[in-house]
Amino acid sequence: MRINNKYFVVALIAIIIIFTLTGCWDMVEIERNAFILGIGLDPSESKSGNDERIMVTYQIALPAAMLGPGGQGEGGGGQEQPSTLNVTIEAKNLMMAEQTLMATLNQLPNYDHLQLVVFGEELAKKGIGKYVDFFFRDPRMRQRTKVAVSRGKASEVFKIQPKTVKSTSQYISDLLDENEKRSLILLMPMDFGIMQRHFIRRLDVCLPGITVKKNTLTLQGAAIFSGDKLVAWLTGSQVMSLKWLHGEPAKGIIDISNDKVKAGNFVFNITDNKVSIKPVLDGNRFILKAKMEVEGDIAEIQNERFNTYDLGFIQQVEDLVKQKIMQSCSEVFSKLVDQYKTDCIEFGRRVQNYYPDFWEKNKDNWKEYFANTDLEMEVDVKLRRVGVIK
Repeated sequence: MRINNKYFVVALIAIIIIFTLTGCWDMVEIERNAFILGIGLDPSESKSGNDERIMVTYQIALPAAMLGPGGQGEGGGGQEQPSTLNVTIEAKNLMMAEQTLMATLNQLPNYDHLQLVVFGEELAKKGIGKYVDFFFRDPRMRQRTKVAVSRGKASEVFKIQPKTVKSTSQYISDLLDENEKRSLILLMPMDFGIMQRHFIRRLDVCLPGITVKKNTLTLQGAAIFSGDKLVAWLTGSQVMSLKWLHGEPAKGIIDISNDKVKAGNFVFNITDNKVSIKPVLDGNRFILKAKMEVEGDIAEIQNERFNTYDLGFIQQVEDLVKQKIMQSCSEVFSKLVDQYKTDCIEFGRRVQNYYPDFWEKNKDNWKEYFANTDLEMEVDVKLRRVGVIK
């Protein structure tokens, strides 16, 4: 049977039109979207029966203000018109908070540009497990969204308007991306993709800490978790050791104060370093063997007239930096093992890779093995440059 070409073409065009139209049935116009840039979670002071409620703060972009005068997106957030809107909602959980948000705004929540989720300190101490499930499960969530913990309330973080970017969420995300590799006091970022894998493996996590002081945001220190609960804070100087025990090389400075140094106090600037972490099973216990190679320059000394080309001084600098690294790493390791009993340096993951059979048999009792782990360090420090001043 012959098919009329005219009818065939008409039918083909009709089919194409049908598929084109059905592909856009659920499309939401861009101006109808509420682009959520950041989310903060705090415990609520009120309770409904026996249910604990939370305060969810949404930082929402205001597109017109984001673009700035004349539709230009350049420049910082110092304009008079705010570029973001913060909305705080009290609810039983995150899904109910979103439902309330939709009843509050004339726009549909959109998570395509979600940069940051901040857990308040008080909520983190109670446990974040039942709240992270929302971010793991919902397909709308970006797995690259960064996670942090605030000292104090998370809602206070989003009240700060940085001068260099349009939103607090983007500011913190950029800080972690741009400066973490150049500063030893900034913890490596954690996103929901990595965090989900940790929770599945039942590994502890450490998250960057955020502090609000006098209308200023500072990323410094680390929030240490055991399971899903915040158990301790590490200072900025301790983050240096935490990163190395984690096997993460980074650049930054080490400040040395010692009365025996004729040049006075000095600052050692790390220009390159390599870290190797290996678990060794010794009988019924593990040894964390860390090997570090550190190279750096003299960035600053107290006595600018001192002859920094003196070989004795160079050897002294290398020895003092080595001692400080070993002492700091030993102190932090001792806190994690003996005091906090939390494997936030992912040593268990390395044991799983090196000793898979042992891990399968003992993974449920890993915390007991971790509590008996010892640290052995081998550190080599080289001073490469002393500066141009003679």
